[in-house]
Amino acid sequence: MAMVATADKRDYYEVLGVDRTATQDQIKQAYRELAMTSHPDRNPAPDATDRFREIAEAYAVLCDPAKREQYDVAGHAGVSERWSTEDILRGFDFGDFFGGRFADVGGIFGDLFGGRSHRVPVKPHGADLHHELSLSVEEAAKGGERLISITRSDRCKTCAGSGAKPGTQPITCTECQGSGQKQQTRTEKAMRFVTITSCARCFGRGTFIESPCLSCHGSGLEFVPHQIRVQIPAGIDDGMMLRLVGQGQAAPPAGEPGNLLVRVLVKPHPFLKREGDDLYTTAAIDFASAALGSKIEVPCLGGEKVKVTIPPGTQSGTGLRLRGKGMPRLNARGKGDLYVVVDVRTPTDLTQRQRELLNELKFEMHKKAAVAPSVET
Repeated sequence: MAMVATADKRDYYEVLGVDRTATQDQIKQAYRELAMTSHPDRNPAPDATDRFREIAEAYAVLCDPAKREQYDVAGHAGVSERWSTEDILRGFDFGDFFGGRFADVGGIFGDLFGGRSHRVPVKPHGADLHHELSLSVEEAAKGGERLISITRSDRCKTCAGSGAKPGTQPITCTECQGSGQKQQTRTEKAMRFVTITSCARCFGRGTFIESPCLSCHGSGLEFVPHQIRVQIPAGIDDGMMLRLVGQGQAAPPAGEPGNLLVRVLVKPHPFLKREGDDLYTTAAIDFASAALGSKIEVPCLGGEKVKVTIPPGTQSGTGLRLRGKGMPRLNARGKGDLYVVVDVRTPTDLTQRQRELLNELKFEMHKKAAVAPSVET
């Protein structure tokens, strides 16, 4: 179903020509304009079909708030193969302005995308759930298993999700004849527009419940607390999303449950700053140690302390690199580095003896500068 390899795909916002902060109405309007000019029935260009597929795929993702959020976080990899022809048609009046081919509104998209809307029925999916998991930098570095608590909808055990009272069955909805959809047609300026909406009587199910289940009141769902185990990969970074397939809200009968999307929030560390796989910390030293050189201990992750050699003449702001003392590389071997940034402190409360010594140093340094040979230009 994917149009091209993920690495070769253009940014969806760029495809539709909208800003990343665009509203749903702006995305919808941009898609409509591009679809009408790029559709193969109207555009004779050799690449019209590929261009139309690209536009339709971008809209299929960005028109769905959950898919859009996942795309904003993880890019194309986060939404690969997770959109359908139904997403392309969501909330849209396409009608048959492409040469009368929209008697079945989804037909042309089924043709362009491998017949997906006809030959392979799309199972209904439950909604995705979102959860935020807060970790310390040490926990993010270590990874491991975490237990989170959520409350989600599951299929009612009393009626097995049918919504009907045990011993009864839902009947075919007489309003939509079991299709779950209502189609309205209007003609405007010689163009016929078709709007497809969910049936108001059966709420898109295609069936109607005359005797609702007393446990779920006909919804087929019940809300149940769950304890979910989440595997945290070592080296995970702030803002990353973990997807637990099938741990979201329940779907109608014969459908598939949604997913649980866990966004990781890494709390700031008191003395370590993270940039990618590398860590940065500051070491304050006096100017005598900077001038003469010294050795200091620097705290690392997990309470470890390492010795760092300060070379003589080190200037404030110098970064000293400790290899392999950073964060674990996510899904790879090895670790990043720890950079110790030297902060040379100037004393503000000197004793009389210290003043005398500094004056002597100042005199010697000025004397040395005075006798230094000049360079002719």
